[in-house]
Formats: sequence, C-alpha cells, structure tokens
Amino acid sequence: MDSTANSSINFGENYAVLNLDWITVLIDAVKDTPEGHALIENLAKWNHAVHESASRPLTVFSTLSFHPGQPEVQPGTPFANLIAPFGEFRHGSPETQIYKAFSVDSQDIVLPKTRWSAMTGSVLEQILQAHGVKTVIISGLTLSGVVMATIYRLFDSDYNVYVIRENVLDLPVEQHSAFANVMLDMLLPKMGIKVISVDEAINALS
Repeated sequence: MDSTANSSINFGENYAVLNLDWITVLIDAVKDTPEGHALIENLAKWNHAVHESASRPLTVFSTLSFHPGQPEVQPGTPFANLIAPFGEFRHGSPETQIYKAFSVDSQDIVLPKTRWSAMTGSVLEQILQAHGVKTVIISGLTLSGVVMATIYRLFDSDYNVYVIRENVLDLPVEQHSAFANVMLDMLLPKMGIKVISVDEAINALS
C-alpha cells in the first residue's frame, strides 16, 4: 500500500494508541537482527512523539502474562504450544515488562492479557468504551498473531483502525517480509484498514 495516499490523516478527537506486547521476552528475541533494531528505533520514536504530544491520546500497552503455572492456559492446546518456546510469561516477571528502551509513565495504561488478542482476557474494550474511543492506532509484535488477532476483534466491534507499517514485526524475523507483503499490502487494505508510516502517524498527532 502506497503511504502517499494517506498524506492527510486525521485520527479524529477520540482515538487511542495501542502498543501490543512491547515486552522484553519478545524484543529480546529480535533485538540483535537488523529488523529488530529498526523496529526498536521506530517504536521508540513513535512512543516519544506520543508522550510529547500537546493533546496526548489515551495510550495502552498490552502485555501477555499469566499467574504462576499458567492456570489461564490449557496444556497441549495450540495456543499453549505456540507460546511455550518463549517461556512462562509469568505475571510480574522481568520478561513480561515493557522493554527498557520504551518509556512508560503514570498516564499510560499497562494492561495484562491472556491470549493473542488484546481484547481477550483483558478490560481493553471497557477502557476504550469508557473514553469514547472510535479510532485505534496499532503497533506491536507479532504481526500474524497478536496484531492481526487484535485487529479482527476491533474491526468486528466497529472501530477505525490504523496500523503503523514500521512498527509491526512478525516472528521469526526472516519471515516478516513475506507476511507483511500479504497482510499490510493486500489483506488490511481489502478490509478498509489504513496502513500508514510512522512519520505520517507522528504528523497526525498534531
């Protein structure tokens, strides 16, 4: 999708920034790759711009985490098998904290969840409704999992969704280009969801 088509972007008055799983265990898995390094730089750039915005939007960081022993997850299920290689995702552990390169302050909401979608096993939808949010701007990991699962739920709930191209990454990183080509350039535009650049997103904050 050609980002020049989105030269005049207006998020409206009631919008939220949704940062999906910027957590240490996932960032650590990609930080030593060129793709991961670029992602960290772009996420930090976006996060700084949001925090410095004169009319700062509602900002939510999701974090995948579970109680000790993962009572929220049935062993042997597809989801359990998928997350197992990354560890326990124990609530409060260092690996489930927002990665150190990204600033989080008292105005941000850090929201635990227990599934791919940020709308599942969390109170995200209640928060969005309480603030009258109509539009959501998404960044995060992983593109084919967390990001897409959340987008589908938001789409079904009639939210306007923007995805920042440079701010999403799939795992493993060597598969990102192929998945991004299909999802960002074909699938999301077909759904009417706008894919924009990080610079376009920053410009739209004002």
